[in-house]
Amino acid sequence: MSRAKLPVVAAGRDWAAALGGRLNAAPAGLSEHAVEVTRNRLRLALVCFVLIFTGLAGRLVQLTVLENQPAWQAGAQKQQRMLRPTILDRNGIVLATQISTVTLGADVAMIDDGPEMAARLKEILPDLNQPRAARLLSGKHRYVDLKSGLTPAQKQATLAFGDPALKLTRASSRVYPTGHVMAHSVGFTSSDMRGLAGLELYLDRLMEDEGFEGVLESSLDVRVQHNVRDVLQEAMLKHQAKAVGAIVVDVHSGEIISLVSLPDFDANDPMAQGRKSHFNTITSGVYELGSIFKVFTAAMALDTGLVGEDEVFDAREPIKIGRKTFDDDHGQERVLSMDEVIIHSSNIGAVQMAMRVPADVHYEFIGKLGFLDSVPFELPESAEPLIPARWTDIERATSSFGYSFSVSPLAAVMAGAAMVNGGVLYEPSLRKVGLPVGERIIAAETSRSVRRMMRSVVTHGTGRQANVPGYQILGKTGTAEKHTVGGYNKEALVTSFLGAFPARAPRYAMLVMFDEPQGHAETYGHSQAGWNAAPAAGEIVRRTASLLGVLPRAEVPAEQAAVEPTNRSVEEVAYAPR
Repeated sequence: MSRAKLPVVAAGRDWAAALGGRLNAAPAGLSEHAVEVTRNRLRLALVCFVLIFTGLAGRLVQLTVLENQPAWQAGAQKQQRMLRPTILDRNGIVLATQISTVTLGADVAMIDDGPEMAARLKEILPDLNQPRAARLLSGKHRYVDLKSGLTPAQKQATLAFGDPALKLTRASSRVYPTGHVMAHSVGFTSSDMRGLAGLELYLDRLMEDEGFEGVLESSLDVRVQHNVRDVLQEAMLKHQAKAVGAIVVDVHSGEIISLVSLPDFDANDPMAQGRKSHFNTITSGVYELGSIFKVFTAAMALDTGLVGEDEVFDAREPIKIGRKTFDDDHGQERVLSMDEVIIHSSNIGAVQMAMRVPADVHYEFIGKLGFLDSVPFELPESAEPLIPARWTDIERATSSFGYSFSVSPLAAVMAGAAMVNGGVLYEPSLRKVGLPVGERIIAAETSRSVRRMMRSVVTHGTGRQANVPGYQILGKTGTAEKHTVGGYNKEALVTSFLGAFPARAPRYAMLVMFDEPQGHAETYGHSQAGWNAAPAAGEIVRRTASLLGVLPRAEVPAEQAAVEPTNRSVEEVAYAPR
């Protein structure tokens, strides 16, 4: 195929004329065609330029107007993003909130004499740490913070001071109006507003996972908390205990009304008392809680139908299981009814009850109580229980009266609540529960029998000192030796009182615990639960019942336990340690 050839045009000749001849078109028409093509191309280029510049202009508006807001507005939005939800108690009292504070700093490079500047500042800021300020102002850092949380008057005084080396900056601070009172439950944050413990750490998860905003309304009652803490402080000093704790819970919802662990700390200055004060006895500690477990053993025996209420147990002689022999402390040395086993806290009777139940059923019941796993709870400081590696008859026997299993007081009080509320186990909650959902673990009839036995403990047994006229407290004492290297230490005890009130229709359950209480003259040298945990529990009820809407009521004989008083003296009964 021959290749087309363009006409040869001499220099200076007209290309249009030459091409026109080749295309059989007149030169004038071809020129007009070329002009039209050029115009079309210019129109297309213009449209493209308009589109490009429109896009650029839109982006410029976005950057300069929409995103680059005025400083005050951007600062306000940043502050809004930094705000943490306020934490309230169940009555709307502020437990934790965020405030804006002023911090005094200084540019060290502009200061000639650090100690002199510190002395001058001390005159207008009396609470300034002068030695620290002098050291910082003489140091190598360019900028230092001297004092945070300036009051409006101190801010004005600093401005009037008029030294350009001083700098005032605004920051946000988390404050806890109740200080020590709610420290273990509410927790605290870091300087950059991150939760480090308690509900504050739980709040971080809520904000991250659920985008939570607004106000976190807790189930806690600050009025009750104040009273419980006051009782425990007095009792801790009186009995020289290493630590004490108490928890009060609504038995029909699982809502925690009060949670106190001593020693505690000021949430506004959490490191002042050291890290040891951060340990939450109620949720972080696990203990062999002793004879309060006899309540669970009796409930299991009755609920399985393998033991009847009218059965008796021979406690005249110690009982031997395998290589172990089990005896009673201050025992009755006679045949006991089921109620009397609980009233007099008989280890022998409890072991006999447990051994009547098959091993697998026994272990399954322990699981129903919630003692095989950590308790689901808002606070991250929740400990795992310590359970026996084997499940032999010896472990079964010792677990019947509160050994073998180490559980948290939180787990114990929730199981105790199920024993008295009709048989339903609820999960504990530090937030108000809208629609409580629980799991039935014992029959209502079994719960009724357990309430009768627990009332008898307070009227006739080891819990006498918990009795408060008019409030009909239910209870069970527990005393356990602490396990140490080489065995159990008889001189180091954990004492507890598991209770509920009012007996006629229990609304609140509680557990009071003492870690290594000491005997003294008033207790005749005794340090068992009947001498410390029981009276502390009674005092808690006396001070808080009316705040919770539980009013005193005249004792009605028909509502008392149908158990005859024992022939032992009050002193002997109170001495019973288990």
